[in-house]
Amino acid sequence: MSQRNLQSLLIALFAITLVGASMGVARRAWAGPAWAGELNAAPDATGRGVRSPGGLGPNAVPEIFGPGKVSTFCNFWMKVTNIGVVGNPFTNTSSDPSGQWPGASGVEYLFFAGVWAGAVNPLQTDPTLKRRVSATTEWRPPTLDEKDRIYTTYDGNPGGQRLVDDDSDGKIDEDPLDGYDNDGDGKVDEDYGAISQQEYTCLMRDDTQEAIDTPAAEKHVPLGLQLRQSTYAFSVPGANDFVSIEWELTNINDHELDSVYVGVRIDQDVGPVIRDRYFADDLPEPRVPQGPDPTIAGNPDDPNNPNYPYIRTRNKAGNLHISDVENQGGLCDKDTVYINGFTMIDDDGDQGQTPGASVCMLLGHTIDPTGEKAPRRVGFNMYTFFQPGTPYAQGGVPQNDADRYDAMSRPRNIDPNTGLITQQPPDANEINDYSSLFSVGPFRHMQPGETVSMQWALGAQQVDYLTSRDNLKKRYPKLIDMAVGAELTYRGSYEQRQGIEVPGPEDFGRETCLKKVPGGPTSFADCRDPEGTNRQLLENECTWFDLDCNFCTGVPGYVLKRWTASAPPPNPDLKLEPHDKSVTLLWDNKSEATPDPVQGDFDFKGYKVWKAANWTRPVGSSGPGDDLWSLLATYYYYDAVLNPLKLKTADGRDSVVAQNLLLNRETGEILYPNDVPCVEKADQPGVCDQQEGKKFSFTPSGRDTTIDPYFVTRYPIGRYTYVDNNVLNGFLYFYSVTAFDSTGRGALVAEQEGRQAAVEGEGVVPQDSYATGKNSGKPYVVPNPYRGRADWDLTPNASDPTGTHVDFFNLPLDWTQVRIYTVSGDLVQILRPGDAQTNGKPQQESPTDSQASWNLISRNGQDVVSGIYLFSVESGGKTMQGKFTVIR
Repeated sequence: MSQRNLQSLLIALFAITLVGASMGVARRAWAGPAWAGELNAAPDATGRGVRSPGGLGPNAVPEIFGPGKVSTFCNFWMKVTNIGVVGNPFTNTSSDPSGQWPGASGVEYLFFAGVWAGAVNPLQTDPTLKRRVSATTEWRPPTLDEKDRIYTTYDGNPGGQRLVDDDSDGKIDEDPLDGYDNDGDGKVDEDYGAISQQEYTCLMRDDTQEAIDTPAAEKHVPLGLQLRQSTYAFSVPGANDFVSIEWELTNINDHELDSVYVGVRIDQDVGPVIRDRYFADDLPEPRVPQGPDPTIAGNPDDPNNPNYPYIRTRNKAGNLHISDVENQGGLCDKDTVYINGFTMIDDDGDQGQTPGASVCMLLGHTIDPTGEKAPRRVGFNMYTFFQPGTPYAQGGVPQNDADRYDAMSRPRNIDPNTGLITQQPPDANEINDYSSLFSVGPFRHMQPGETVSMQWALGAQQVDYLTSRDNLKKRYPKLIDMAVGAELTYRGSYEQRQGIEVPGPEDFGRETCLKKVPGGPTSFADCRDPEGTNRQLLENECTWFDLDCNFCTGVPGYVLKRWTASAPPPNPDLKLEPHDKSVTLLWDNKSEATPDPVQGDFDFKGYKVWKAANWTRPVGSSGPGDDLWSLLATYYYYDAVLNPLKLKTADGRDSVVAQNLLLNRETGEILYPNDVPCVEKADQPGVCDQQEGKKFSFTPSGRDTTIDPYFVTRYPIGRYTYVDNNVLNGFLYFYSVTAFDSTGRGALVAEQEGRQAAVEGEGVVPQDSYATGKNSGKPYVVPNPYRGRADWDLTPNASDPTGTHVDFFNLPLDWTQVRIYTVSGDLVQILRPGDAQTNGKPQQESPTDSQASWNLISRNGQDVVSGIYLFSVESGGKTMQGKFTVIR
């Protein structure tokens, strides 16, 4: 069998298992849509489903190559895949969170959200094939090649600076991060625009063989679409309780598609995973966050008014990033922010265990001011929520493509004048396991190569469950503030950039560039033009229009930069090396070599080293929560030129250190950089890669001297080393190194820092090293006797059904196998150095590792019983024996 055919078979089997067993019934018997498959799996003690035979380990697929990704830089931890869903409905094969808040809390606010794209194929004569929808796992990576994976980047990454010609070819951000040479210059991913502190990008298509073979009650008929997915996580207050998703759909046919709709099928389960059927007591709340009504804002003092205006009053440059906006004759005295979204709440907050609610927000999509090709404004085409088990004809979930397209294309529960959701929430006694669907569009006559986009966000925020459901302003103030923050983050800021068309001096408040295109209008008017007058459009030059009727958008001389929030330096790339009773942390200088994405200066100020221990893997938890993290050290950066460190000599004189270094002010420890080779330029071997930006010197009065340009050399992992000796062999530990900066001047100086975070797959276990003097040079077992549990035990989960292990210590470094027997001589299990442990890592993780773990499962897949067990260790032609006891 060829490698590709083998991979196809594995993926098909994988899809059957996950789509049927996991998506259908990962937590309960599923009565969902046909695409969920027909297979069922009995729920385990958690109610989330049993492990599939041959299931994958923690942090496992659904990324075809790799473990998938989890957004951990913000408070909303969300799983990202490249097979048509975000969230983690694959709970019987992966311990990753689906959408937990705050952090690894074990409280979920999402089961899954799947992409739906529907269209009419004008060339199709068969009416059953004319209107089709590509839904959820009917999206797959373009190929089975390793390059079609999920990519990770961050704002300021070399080659990924926004609105910058990174490769000096006269074009800006022309080569998206996807493993392909999109601009045909022979280079790959050399000039793209990274957006957030933690960003994941990938490609999917609906016409691959794997997509066509997706198990479902109805055969998948592809539309011929490519989907570029980007997810953005920000780590600063005001933008750190949601993850944003951007979908760009491209017609890859040689013919047009008509009446295209893009939608999200979302199941916002709310509650702590440890509670039985936590998902069954939810209630939709479509009234928030949305508003204002652009025609009748309503009375903002009415607590029951669902559409009160979200208005930012005049402020300084902090939000708009440019003071000129405030000085245009008072035109921008109020900045109205329009919100489109809906919420899923718990019925009562689970007696305090569920502090928040799940929020889905529509931020933007492709528009057409004429209304001919796309909607004139951003807004839902339809929205509805479903109860399980209800037929589609009675308001239930669509079961086939005809129903799906009908549901997406038929305007429903939306006010045509305001775009606000009109569907009312159910009564308080109608709690259930609800899911929802919304769509945007239509996008008409989508030509080959044409692209439409949609931007949306998922998050969670606190709710006052003790306040009446109808007192929206008092019950949801933090939730509404988060939605405004999401919209402002998407709206972005204004910057001066060379080589990009910008509004002229007479175009204040006009944010949209229109040009004359074949078949399009030749003139147009906006809300600033006198009634009955139009302005002519030009073919090769922008004519600027105010399409949102807001003087606070569109700034003369400035380009709009979408998706901006103040940002700390990115956390460095970290590598952990377990040793005997120690763990070594190694990291790079990425934090120092990344200019601030807004100011363009190097404002890095230091590192913080964090550690988490005593994690027991509570049900639903994917990693240590905030309460388990402890700060090991803080190192402040001293620049030998701009901010030198002065030390006292033995005779009391000041001595200036002539080297850049990091100082722990509490202990006096200096963290010197290691002498490692620099990172070389990709296109110039032997030449160090340097990042360019501005640099300020620090004085008692604040930042004074500016050095522009200023260059910082990049170094790989190994630039810095920290050793933690306060650990025990065999126990699980987590580490995180965060970076912080300083912003402002004088008394207004403030620090921003990255978030400490880790998921289970990033944990590390210190390893025993062989010593001839230890136990007379013989292997031994810990704990012995094993009395039903060990101090390092974790809560069992799908990929680790016992949650415990005994360890064989002091194995010879050249050991080849450990054989375990009963006292009667029956072979129970065999361990080999290359065998995978439950965490997916090999038994012998390094050449000095003389430790192996056994999860007390026999080679027949059964739990072992109480008794005395014998073991033999083979190495270099020698055999050593020992014994241990298990007491259940």
